[in-house]
Amino acid sequence: MKFICDVRQVADLFDGETASPKPDRGYELRSIAGDTFESSVVECLVRRGDCIYARTMTGEEFAVTGTNAHVLVPLAF
Repeated sequence: MKFICDVRQVADLFDGETASPKPDRGYELRSIAGDTFESSVVECLVRRGDCIYARTMTGEEFAVTGTNAHVLVPLAF
């Protein structure tokens, strides 16, 4: 199992592979412009093709690579 902190670039995950937060870590998402925080924490990252998406606990997915990507913001528990 890979952790989110192990993922530095798209090639770090195989297509369809996921990475989860470490048990003592969580992540929020904010827009690249910094004006919007999403309302749920990240459940995992998943690679689809040449893009990595963050899936939230509510089932929504946001790109964290590419144009208009979201930024992972670490939370400590």
